[in-house]
Amino acid sequence: MKRSSEEELDRMIDALNRERRPEPPKDPELAELLAVARSVKVLGGRPAAAGADRAGAAGARPLWRRRRPVTMLAIVGLAACLALVMVFGAWPALFKGDVVHAMERAVAKLTGYHGVVEVRMTDAAGHEWLIRRVEVWSAGPKTAFRLEDGTLTVDDGTRRWQERPSERELVLLPMVGGLGEGTFDLRTEAGRALKYPHELVGEESVAGRQATHLRIEPPGGLPYDLWINNESKLPLRLTTAMQNAIQTTYTFVNFEAGQVGDQSVFTYPDPAKKGYTVVSNDPGRVVASVPEAAAITGIEALMPSEAPARIVAFQDRVVLDYGETLVTEKKAVGTFTPAPNSAVGHAAGGPLEVWWDSLRWRQGGLEITAKGPRAQELAAQVAGELTMPHGTMTGDPSDEAQVKVPVDLNVVRAQQQQVDGGHSPWWLDPAQVAMTFVSSLPGSGTTGGNQPTFTVKVNTGAVAEVEVSQSAVRRVYLKRLVRQDETGIWTVVGYDKR
Repeated sequence: MKRSSEEELDRMIDALNRERRPEPPKDPELAELLAVARSVKVLGGRPAAAGADRAGAAGARPLWRRRRPVTMLAIVGLAACLALVMVFGAWPALFKGDVVHAMERAVAKLTGYHGVVEVRMTDAAGHEWLIRRVEVWSAGPKTAFRLEDGTLTVDDGTRRWQERPSERELVLLPMVGGLGEGTFDLRTEAGRALKYPHELVGEESVAGRQATHLRIEPPGGLPYDLWINNESKLPLRLTTAMQNAIQTTYTFVNFEAGQVGDQSVFTYPDPAKKGYTVVSNDPGRVVASVPEAAAITGIEALMPSEAPARIVAFQDRVVLDYGETLVTEKKAVGTFTPAPNSAVGHAAGGPLEVWWDSLRWRQGGLEITAKGPRAQELAAQVAGELTMPHGTMTGDPSDEAQVKVPVDLNVVRAQQQQVDGGHSPWWLDPAQVAMTFVSSLPGSGTTGGNQPTFTVKVNTGAVAEVEVSQSAVRRVYLKRLVRQDETGIWTVVGYDKR
């Protein structure tokens, strides 16, 4: 049922009072009012203390609750109040925004840092112990991590290596992929906090610094906690959800912004002087052009219209590095089959495997994978023709089913949390879920004496249809009910009889 303007405004104000981000309204007038309401909320003072009812807690300062119909007079009145506040010197606060957006801006401006991350684990009984301490450097494209045993892992922007003093080895590492050693990445956590709903818990002291405590709530998953330094607006501590009776906490016990600390860690060592043995397993080589990469790999890479920051040539592949997004190209071998858990679109006249932040397809004798936040944009530059699956929840596949299957959302959420904890990964595969469902149905035995086969015919990332052969069931309809990405489980919502 469509909400009235008054009900929509009440919903937005309730969300702001609970320190949550309201869903953006489609109505332009309401959108303008929401922007004004956000600014008034920022000027309203400190957030409520943690508790079950923050809007009514002692000392809390909720925004307000609307008592009159939405009118342009209300908007003008609010804007006039803001103008008066700005006249009296509150202009900077008006643009402060909520703490998550402030963190996003602070991370984007960060050019470098040096610090020490302490990693601790806690079991279900509350026992806590120190796992490791990691010294971290970041300076533009350069990163380095040093463990307590002296192991140093470095990426200087042109090559990667790991010094292992105890083994007298210098190991050359692949130039692409993750490099972290038990740390939590500032940019990743800022992005996740912005993407997922969050709740403001309160303010606490963390490692001698005042911090804002947020509870991040992934849809269908278990909440985890993030603390943001009130002064720097950067992530300071991360505590994961309790999974398999274990919870992990990462804390920057020391942190300095800027290119600080011993910058000599980024200098490639002389193995002979240190008495190191060099260990190499195709770490890749940064090259200046596609022809130079082809001379190493035999692969004539297809280039997006935008030039990459660097090209890395391995023995069997070429990687185009766009920062957080990588485009990998290698020779196509065998038959292209999208992963069972992926959505399927079209690229360059063929199927396109679609994950949350990864696309894979074949073109010109190459198998190409684009992975990262700009995957779709760069894939379109290479493929030209690119059709993404329509992964929306507007269509309900059970509407087409002969037999509708009732669903208990509490059970589905419990199954999602079980998968998040590393158990029963088959729930992520629509074909496996369909097979388990069909085998549990009375009278769904095989026909013709052969074992049934399960083929995913439709997968938009949100809904799926699985065709079944040699069975009393002809088709199974599934949905991702709690989370519509590759981490979300599939649930059967209906089926057709043969």
